[in-house]
Amino acid sequence: MKRCPTCNRTFDDTMTFCLVDGSVLSAPFDPRATESVSASRNPDPGPTGILYPAPNTAGTTRPPETDKEPTPLPQTIAGPAQIQSPQRETALPFAREYSSAEEAASQSAMKTMNAPPPEVMIGKDQNMAFAGQPPPTSQLTERHFSVGKRVALIGGAVLVVIIIGAIVWLIRGPKIRIASPGSAQSKQTNQPENKPQLTGQSFTENVNGVQIQMVSVPGGTFLMGSPLSETGRDKDEGPQNEATIQSLYMSKYEVTQAQYKAVMGMNPSSFKGDDLPVDSVSWNDAVEFCRKLSQITGREYRLPTEAEWEYACRAGTGGPYAGSVDGMTWYGANSGSQTHPVGQKQPNGFGLYDMYGNVWEWCQSKYKPYPYKATDGRESLEETDVRVVRGGSWESSANSCRSAYRRRVIPDARSIGFRIILAAR
Repeated sequence: MKRCPTCNRTFDDTMTFCLVDGSVLSAPFDPRATESVSASRNPDPGPTGILYPAPNTAGTTRPPETDKEPTPLPQTIAGPAQIQSPQRETALPFAREYSSAEEAASQSAMKTMNAPPPEVMIGKDQNMAFAGQPPPTSQLTERHFSVGKRVALIGGAVLVVIIIGAIVWLIRGPKIRIASPGSAQSKQTNQPENKPQLTGQSFTENVNGVQIQMVSVPGGTFLMGSPLSETGRDKDEGPQNEATIQSLYMSKYEVTQAQYKAVMGMNPSSFKGDDLPVDSVSWNDAVEFCRKLSQITGREYRLPTEAEWEYACRAGTGGPYAGSVDGMTWYGANSGSQTHPVGQKQPNGFGLYDMYGNVWEWCQSKYKPYPYKATDGRESLEETDVRVVRGGSWESSANSCRSAYRRRVIPDARSIGFRIILAAR
């Protein structure tokens, strides 16, 4: 058995230190060694008093113990000896020997030691960081992404509004411009001031101070060509066939020299006189006159097709003439070998003058054998094609002035006049 020199308790031989105060168990008893070892083992004072380490010199004695109560440890800080000393675990059987003050101090230290570490939080917002610590990079990236997303949404909305506004402007803009007074005035300015509305009635076209009277001709179907029984008939005038003509406007007279000069600026006629029909005109000259007149008036003037000319000449009749030959015609028997001012003879049933005699009249159609195939007058205008002339002239026989008589002429031939038409649309 071993004995503690301090508390005089006995322990088994296997023990080296006292389980109460940590003194070295040894024999023979050595007070100095006990105090030295106890001081080195217990740098902090125990719960029963303050221990002073003994100096390493001989003759030094331990100060006497007093009845002074031990100073209690703070409630929030535990000393190293109270936390690490093994005597708190092994001395539990001897807890009854402690005083009540010592027991309270020990329990306070143990509670302080076993308390969980405090949680340092600022508010309850997870996005908030500890004081003095910057937010995590993930949070910064998320915030930046959120801001960028808002900016992108706002920019997209603005772009959509701009696009919709542009589409609306493109759709409604032209309508507004057309409806505006300024645009209406501009449109009227581009049109000829003397351009009448086509209402199915005759009208007058004013060109550079010269009038061109146009007569309304209603459309219809007629039998084109001459029958085999007609006197003086040529074989290229048949077989007869039906042709349908749309409504049109035809010049009341053959184109005069005054009208030709107003459009073309020149007069190629052999017989001079403003009221005389223009003569010595080639087919190409007549086509050019129609083209320039169309530019001036804004209307599509042209030469009549062969079917349109015969339909207008007959004016609903089926015989060789639409009336009296002498009463309606300047020809070889009564012309005096010259042309005459237009409008001096009788008109036909449509109110057209000089459809017979005075000057030959160009047609737009190419010369082709019958049966005739009606066209809309937009045939090829090749200069080398043989064209058709109708009506006879001041030097023709009565037979050559018949309604069905046709003659083929090369386009550059002269001594011929013409009249014009305007399709009623």
